[in-house]
Amino acid sequence: MTSFRELEALVAVVDMGSFEAAARGLNTSQSAVSRLIRDFESGFSVPLLDRDRRAARLTATGWEVLRVARAILRQRNTLLEHFCSADLLSLVLRVGVTELAASTWLPSFVGRLRERYPRAHLEVEVASSPSLVERVRTGQLSLAIVIDVMRTTEMVRSPIGIARTGWFCAPGLMSSDTLTLHDLERHTLLLQGATTGAGRLLSAWLAERSIEPANVIQTDSLSALSGIAAAGLGIAHLPRSVASDALQRGRLKEVCLPVASPDLNYVAIARIETISSFHRAVIEVAQGSCDFNTPFHLLSPQLPGEGR
Repeated sequence: MTSFRELEALVAVVDMGSFEAAARGLNTSQSAVSRLIRDFESGFSVPLLDRDRRAARLTATGWEVLRVARAILRQRNTLLEHFCSADLLSLVLRVGVTELAASTWLPSFVGRLRERYPRAHLEVEVASSPSLVERVRTGQLSLAIVIDVMRTTEMVRSPIGIARTGWFCAPGLMSSDTLTLHDLERHTLLLQGATTGAGRLLSAWLAERSIEPANVIQTDSLSALSGIAAAGLGIAHLPRSVASDALQRGRLKEVCLPVASPDLNYVAIARIETISSFHRAVIEVAQGSCDFNTPFHLLSPQLPGEGR
């Protein structure tokens, strides 16, 4: 008799691209995943996977079975979510967040989520927005909180919050706190790389204003950008929460421009065909927890039973 575990194994192998990755996602061994797939396939008269290639690929029948398997698992999850107490749900949740979320409201979010779903198994991955979008698309993440710079018709998008940003440099780098846009491009700019959502957003912002920096230093790390700026090597574009400690300690000062620095709008994304009421509830917890503008160590810890 086919089990839910066999269906989960098939979906995981397809979504994650290999038996090894599926085993990690299901919190089991590769041999266990292989056994589940083998047992499941034994009930069919034709193979579901083409093993002639280096990586197992679905056959035509396999794709049809996968579609039905996804539908069955969605119905199973819907049944559990509607008729089981929240504190009894033991679903697996894989969430992707950016570095900024991890350094601000992630602890608050995890605390609230564990209080609401104490038996849910939570896995968190920190990466750039484009990387997280791809991992949601391939099924390696249940959902992700990303900067809203990419559009796709296969994803559900829900607003989460806004991160305020600014330009910052070492106090001794220049005598004035105010620059024109023409003056700005004469300085070395410290920016996140083009592989990040913030980097893409700022590149477009600079291009729209015909700003061509004389020199650029790029890194994907926000903490590294803050340190490079404090060393006096240029003017950094940073979320205010990242710069706040250094501002208070006098290691950075804000640079004022005639136009506002672009905000970072964050959304939660999930695949249309896999999102469930449980995922939507998780997104609501994220919406109630997010504060991109305050470092996590300055946020008040949530007390048991406390809501927002």
